Amino acid sequence: MGQIETKPSLLKISLLLKVFLLSAFILGLSSSSFAQEKKGKRIVIKFAEEWKYSKQRKLGKSGKEEKNRLLGNVVFEHEGAVMNCDSAWLFSNENRIQAFSNVKINQGDTLFLWGDYLDYSGNTKLAVVTGDTVRLKDPKMELTTQQLNFNRRTERAYYPYSGTIVNDENILTSKKGDYNTIAKTFYFKDSVLLVNPDYTIVSDTLIYNTISRFAYFYGPTTITSDSSSIYCENGQYNTILDIAQFKENAILYSKNKYLKGDSLYYEAKQDYGEVFENVFIHDTVENYVITGNYGQYNGSKDSAFVTIDPIYSVLQDGDTLHIHGDTLLSAIRLDSLQKEYRLIRVFHAVKFFKKDLQGKCDSLTYASLDSTLKMYVNPILWNDSNQITGDTIYLTLVDQAIDSLKVYGNAFIISQLDDIKYNQIKGRMMKGKFYNNELNRVFVNGNGQTIYYPKDESKDYIGMNKSVSSYINIVLNGNKLKRISFLQKPEVKLHALNKVSPADQKLEGFNSYFDLRPKSKSDLLK
Repeated sequence: MGQIETKPSLLKISLLLKVFLLSAFILGLSSSSFAQEKKGKRIVIKFAEEWKYSKQRKLGKSGKEEKNRLLGNVVFEHEGAVMNCDSAWLFSNENRIQAFSNVKINQGDTLFLWGDYLDYSGNTKLAVVTGDTVRLKDPKMELTTQQLNFNRRTERAYYPYSGTIVNDENILTSKKGDYNTIAKTFYFKDSVLLVNPDYTIVSDTLIYNTISRFAYFYGPTTITSDSSSIYCENGQYNTILDIAQFKENAILYSKNKYLKGDSLYYEAKQDYGEVFENVFIHDTVENYVITGNYGQYNGSKDSAFVTIDPIYSVLQDGDTLHIHGDTLLSAIRLDSLQKEYRLIRVFHAVKFFKKDLQGKCDSLTYASLDSTLKMYVNPILWNDSNQITGDTIYLTLVDQAIDSLKVYGNAFIISQLDDIKYNQIKGRMMKGKFYNNELNRVFVNGNGQTIYYPKDESKDYIGMNKSVSSYINIVLNGNKLKRISFLQKPEVKLHALNKVSPADQKLEGFNSYFDLRPKSKSDLLK
């Protein structure tokens, strides 16, 4: 059989061609629909007193340009927004307009935008408005600037140059800003200034919600009012209630005081604050400092409460007195003549340190009225080589120097001479006087007893002198016994050192606590 040549029939070619054309047509429709969706709805011309149409002309790779000129009371509409201007160019193929003079955008009768020039794209829904005064207004605020980029798709407005917002009583300016018209939230950046009749805020970065009227700060920020000034680097402020929460180097200045901590809560109307971690309260007039890790401050009452390792430090006689306890309270009180003075109360596990004075007790008060420290429950006082104990001890400072003391109940003074020998004074009650911050004179009132070790001219001990008298007057020099006077029926006996037992060398109730003596400020927290 001969070979038969097979060729596609004309009918098959015709069918293939139709299928190809149909497929191309469908793909073209899909592509056209996708392109139309990407471009967005067309900008509609609602009115113009004069229209001028330009013929299409080729623009090289850019395709054809359809450029239409509209003059006089021009009105456009695009997806719910109405735009007005004196004149405009409509670029039909780009779905874009350029509007000139008396530009106005009205979106839903709740958002209005004015300017001198508008460039608007119907595809991206981005409006760029410029002019000497560009204004954006909604029911909550009005913004003025020189250029505003308004994205209608995201409902966000951005100004790249200085802008001013007026909201109720607040006037806010910044170099850059972003406004979410749905959330009613502003994001301000660079040289932010918020002015209110009651306060002024200066910040690097600020977020402000015009509905809640909350302000959030990022970066160095200062809030200033008539009564206080606040600095922080992170925080928030309720401008309605005047309540603030600050973090990162938060400092509150109020009158002659300032508070500092890792974070700070503050109610401006009540002048009340709470400070957390690394608390630092400083009074520049009374010259004291309170530190701790949690504190409360009430400016109207000029009071403070500090706990978690609190220390009260006040300058005394060119030196600083540091007082520590579990809890510290500082408040203003009135005396009988209605004169103000500061009262410090410290509770539990109290210790204090000054170079020439140290102490320990369960609780303590310090009044600036008479500069008196009152020590309660097992008080111990150390001065130079002396240890003073009793049921209660009052220590008075005059002109910031130690002046006098009173010891009530089981009064006991010991002065360490060496590892074995101690000069001792004991009585029901004692009064002491200081000179140059050293104990100079002691008066024993009731049940007086003493043990002391006199020396000869060679400064060798000659024995142990033990005495008993209801009233004893003792004079010291450089914390060394100079003279002792027995005022009523004394019993005095000198004992040879080699005939005195260790038990007889100590008065009843003797206790040495020199190992508990704070040696520095840091010892207070041990």
